[in-house]
Amino acid sequence: SAGLPTDEYRTAAIEANSWFARPQAGQPGRAARAIGELEFLAQNLPNNPRYSGVNVRALNQLQIARREARTALAIPANANTTDVGRGLRDAAVALGANDRAAAAAALPRATFTAGPDETIRRLGIPPRVPSARPALAALGDNPR
Repeated sequence: SAGLPTDEYRTAAIEANSWFARPQAGQPGRAARAIGELEFLAQNLPNNPRYSGVNVRALNQLQIARREARTALAIPANANTTDVGRGLRDAAVALGANDRAAAAAALPRATFTAGPDETIRRLGIPPRVPSARPALAALGDNPR
């Protein structure tokens, strides 16, 4: 089938899409994971020669979705992508384990400027990222 081959990129896109398809309030861990996957895809897909055939529109939409997510969570546009992705992934794991202290520790104010408690609150609303679905859908119909 068309689209991304089965690997970490495809897995990230599928996981993110499953949450963005029906984002629900009160699931900050799932939101953190989905937005972390979006961050990962936006950073890594454009730079991976293996994906040089990925739809340019999809890549542009991913960048827009990343900006929307960062705005919703008060993450600076120039924040280090690795720090953002790791923080969201670690927070997702901690929230899944009901470990609020570990979740807060994963979201340092240097990167998550709203502070850990407010970031978790925003993740639980959940944040609006209108470009996420079109971006992830466009990845799926990847003309090679």
